[in-house]
Amino acid sequence: MKKITILIAVFSFLLMSSFAGIVCAETSTTMDLVKMLTSQLGVTQSQATGGAGALFDMAKGALSETDYGQVTGAIPGIGDLITAAPAISESTSDVSGKIGGLAGGLGSITKAVDSANKFAAINDQFKQLGLDADMVSKFIPVLLSFANSAGGESVMNILKSVWQ
Repeated sequence: MKKITILIAVFSFLLMSSFAGIVCAETSTTMDLVKMLTSQLGVTQSQATGGAGALFDMAKGALSETDYGQVTGAIPGIGDLITAAPAISESTSDVSGKIGGLAGGLGSITKAVDSANKFAAINDQFKQLGLDADMVSKFIPVLLSFANSAGGESVMNILKSVWQ
């Protein structure tokens, strides 16, 4: 009976150690990104985390499951960043929905409106973080550079297709 208890304890320890290694890798990757944003843009840690999360959430909504999986494979911990992003204000969601409804079925106009709506939501989230709307255009190149170093040109281009 003692041998079984010891085996269970050893197995549990190994399992928890493996899980901790995954969590540490995710935390390390996102912390590197947050440090990069804070040092290059002069924002606080919470602004860097929330701003990156808002942009990654936008990408998650715009990308196919395959493309998003490629991004999260290269940059583990994106889910934690997305969780840190402020919620989109209800007033921004209402206006975006009405504008999108008016433009529905108009082809390229609909695409432009969708893009404008997404960036209106991002601007709202950045405002909640105490950041001006022009900071969105400063975050994107840093995030793309990080994506390039973490996952190569293909991951960078996947994100670039959403943000530019």
